[in-house]
Amino acid sequence: MSNGKDEKEMYQARVAGLMALLDVARTVTSELNLRKLLRKIVHAAVEVLDATTGSLLIWDPATDELVFAVAEKGIGASLEQTRMPADKGIAGWVFTRCEPLIVSDVQQDPRFFGEIDKNFHTTSLIAVPMMTPTEKIGVIEVLNKRSGEQFNQQDLDLLSALAGQAAIAIVNARLYQELEDEKNRILAVESEAQKRLARDLHDGPAQTLAAIIMSIEFIQTLLQRDPAQVPQELEKLRQTATKALAQVRNTLFELRPVILETQGLKAALESYVDRLRTTEDMKIHLDVRGLDKRLPPKLEHICFAIVQEAVGNIKKHAEATQVWIGVERRAKDLVLGIRDDGRGFDVESVQRTYARRGSMGLLNMQERAELVGGQLTIESAPGQGTLVSLIAPLKVPSAPETRRKGTGPLDYDKPPTTKERRKGTGPLISPSK
Repeated sequence: MSNGKDEKEMYQARVAGLMALLDVARTVTSELNLRKLLRKIVHAAVEVLDATTGSLLIWDPATDELVFAVAEKGIGASLEQTRMPADKGIAGWVFTRCEPLIVSDVQQDPRFFGEIDKNFHTTSLIAVPMMTPTEKIGVIEVLNKRSGEQFNQQDLDLLSALAGQAAIAIVNARLYQELEDEKNRILAVESEAQKRLARDLHDGPAQTLAAIIMSIEFIQTLLQRDPAQVPQELEKLRQTATKALAQVRNTLFELRPVILETQGLKAALESYVDRLRTTEDMKIHLDVRGLDKRLPPKLEHICFAIVQEAVGNIKKHAEATQVWIGVERRAKDLVLGIRDDGRGFDVESVQRTYARRGSMGLLNMQERAELVGGQLTIESAPGQGTLVSLIAPLKVPSAPETRRKGTGPLDYDKPPTTKERRKGTGPLISPSK
């Protein structure tokens, strides 16, 4: 009779656990804030297993470490963000083997990570890997049953089911966060472009049009006081109006350079430089080599956008008198450089404070370079001008991240050295062949 009662109690406990797990699954899968999600997962695991506390470790593939992302009450918040090698401790054993584990006496287990016991005495634990069919996420650990009993197979089944739900929820939350980040980045880029357009219109055509209006008013006065001076002032007015027209056309050209699509990078750069020479006080040099044939469209657009961004930065910040733009097509790659003789800047200092500067120019160039598997470098120092250079493969890779992180072979020719770029026969580089 007692066996039947025990089985009934076990059955009821299992049903209660599954119902609790179902409620947890509904809660977890509806949460898209990653930080909140991780805390809900740990809290749910502790409640479902009627345990004292628990933690969740996330794998950082960049360093191959497990990071304590969440530590429930009892363990101590100081444990959060603690890192350990992905193969260390009981969690590391579970993670590397992708197997769940129950340890009844952790103090006797040589795999136990003692850091967890600084503010909490662990007697037993259960650890389960979080993973999807294609991705390893981390590990959930639950410690010490409130009843003092040992964890059992039913606990293992419940936590494994929760870990499966949690892994999917974490992947979804990460994707959502990536989409949010990308949306915010696009909005920031759009806002930056709008500000730049407004600034260019204000500093260019708007100022010139204001000068035209003043000239017209002056000429109206001359008609009555000194008509002989009118032809001379009209000629000045014509020149100012011509400059305003050139500024407007330059703005339209930068917004959508049709010539880039129809005739390619060489023609687009030549047209761009010609337009700059009519509106800017800087002396601009252009050196194009080996671009008799068209490049991949994506590469052409990226290179032109980087030139625009770099020249825009020069106009805003450099106070330069001369600018050199150089492009060279080599056997396997394209080398692009934009150099100026302006005031320069401390690259490391700017990069450290970049998030607070309200400008995205350098970041835009870096991201564009990565889209074509390229390597973009910025060399500058106060009083020594700036050199922005790009080396990109002629065959745009389908997976630029592989090339950028160095996990696959590079197709680049040997890049020119800094000395070659600054000293070569052209403004940017010396021939490498």
